[in-house]
Amino acid sequence: MVLLLTILVSMFALPQHVFAVDYSIENTEINAYLQENGDVQVTEQHTYQFDDEFNGITRALIPKEQTQIIDFQASENNTALTVEQEENLYKIYRSGSDQKISIDLSYTITNGVEVYTDLAQFYWPFFDNSNESAYLNMDIYIHPPQSTGDALALGYDEAYETSTIAPDGVVHFAMGEVPSGRNGDIRVAYDASLFAASTMFDGTIREEMEADQIRLAEEAAAYENRKEMLSRISPYLISGVTIYLLLLFITVWRRKQSRLLEAERSISSLLSLPNSNMSLPATILYMRNMSPKSDLLVAALLDLVRKGYVKRDGDRTFVSVDSKQDYQHESILINWLFHKIGDHGVFSLSALDTYVQDKHNHSDYHSDYQKWVQAVKKELKKHALIDKQIGLRWMTAIVGLFLIPFSIILGVHSIFTPMVFSIMLSLIFILFAMIYQPKTVEGVRIKQQWEQLHSNYSNISEQEWNDWMSDQQMQAYIYAIGTGHKAMQKKSEHLSKSFTGPATTDTTSQTNDIVMLVLIASTMTQEFDKAGTIVSATTSSGNAGGGAGVGGGGGGSGAF
Repeated sequence: MVLLLTILVSMFALPQHVFAVDYSIENTEINAYLQENGDVQVTEQHTYQFDDEFNGITRALIPKEQTQIIDFQASENNTALTVEQEENLYKIYRSGSDQKISIDLSYTITNGVEVYTDLAQFYWPFFDNSNESAYLNMDIYIHPPQSTGDALALGYDEAYETSTIAPDGVVHFAMGEVPSGRNGDIRVAYDASLFAASTMFDGTIREEMEADQIRLAEEAAAYENRKEMLSRISPYLISGVTIYLLLLFITVWRRKQSRLLEAERSISSLLSLPNSNMSLPATILYMRNMSPKSDLLVAALLDLVRKGYVKRDGDRTFVSVDSKQDYQHESILINWLFHKIGDHGVFSLSALDTYVQDKHNHSDYHSDYQKWVQAVKKELKKHALIDKQIGLRWMTAIVGLFLIPFSIILGVHSIFTPMVFSIMLSLIFILFAMIYQPKTVEGVRIKQQWEQLHSNYSNISEQEWNDWMSDQQMQAYIYAIGTGHKAMQKKSEHLSKSFTGPATTDTTSQTNDIVMLVLIASTMTQEFDKAGTIVSATTSSGNAGGGAGVGGGGGGSGAF
């Protein structure tokens, strides 16, 4: 649930784009003056409101094929500003802080007008979907070479149905607010005779433009029909999916309660070390929610000492004395520590330090560590402590994936409230499918037994602890080391110092072993932590636009 809430907050509460400068483009006016020779002289005025320090603004201008952008200039109140060009991106330098500024731009588009036998058209994208800044208000004016009453105008995407034609032929696209990441091509055509000095292409375009007008009108009507239908059905669909989700959670909760009750029946109320067929390292990894750390490695090594496969030789050296092990991961660990890092079955902390100081060994260290961890996980899989619930997870994943295109369709049709709920439901279903792997009854039983030991261990009396076999005492302490349970470690250290068991040779030796584990565990953890840090350090590891407008052109605005 924490993961889910974090993702949802990130999606809906945080900004989608984090800019280096806090600004908004409050007003943009573009005037395009078509010339008889087919060139287009453009003036733009952009009004920015800055709420932070800034160094200037940017303008991306991506020319269409067979056109060029030339003579780009910038000014403020008729004072020229410095311009730096990086391919299709122009950086206009004008520094300041927390103020409103209006910057004037001018440039020429060569061959911007395409002249055919019947009409001459200016078909241009002043921005495209690579634009990262919203225009809060945009007006575009297209001026013919001379006054004329014959003009055609089309707007695509954000420019659709925004044009008006004045009696003198000037076309005004009143586009209003234009969100970032949108296309909005404009297309204006005049009589070809107004461009007598331009090169003429064969063919006509009037029929094409009239066909586009009809097509756009039909698409708009179809869009409205789909929007109306989606508005009707979306509440029912989202309500149905929500009910299914609630039933799913209720079913999961009831199954969990049933497993808990069944596991509790087999748990003893007495304080004792849980019985398990698993190795101690596998138990520790399971209790750590499959998150291995260096203290798990220390616990595994000490468990080999407890089982007699490894003997201590002083405080910092261990010797492998038995080639027979119970588990594959024990064999892997002994081969790694005692024959690869160590030498001839002898492992020491100084050998570990020497090994990791050589960078050529880092890759092998990381690989061998992962191989050992995977072997421990392989043992866990054999005990079937986790119920994969494959069928249920696939079903919820399919529902979640189905909601993704449905959310996109709702967004395309500007049905935003149902879209938000659809996205949230989709995330919940997909996350559920990814992370839902409940414990089996046996898994719950083991978890509860060890958690019960956690809770009650601080209350264990010296007499009760003395009644345990020394092997059990060592297991409890090694478990506390591997899980990082500090309270259990301190309690074991206190109890081991006051041990009053039978004074036999064997018990004295085992008691000394427990005391020695207490003394060396902290040092070993620090050394393996240090080795892991050294190894992980080695083994870890302004947009000019996309030209998505007509003819590969486009652009956008920004600041820096």
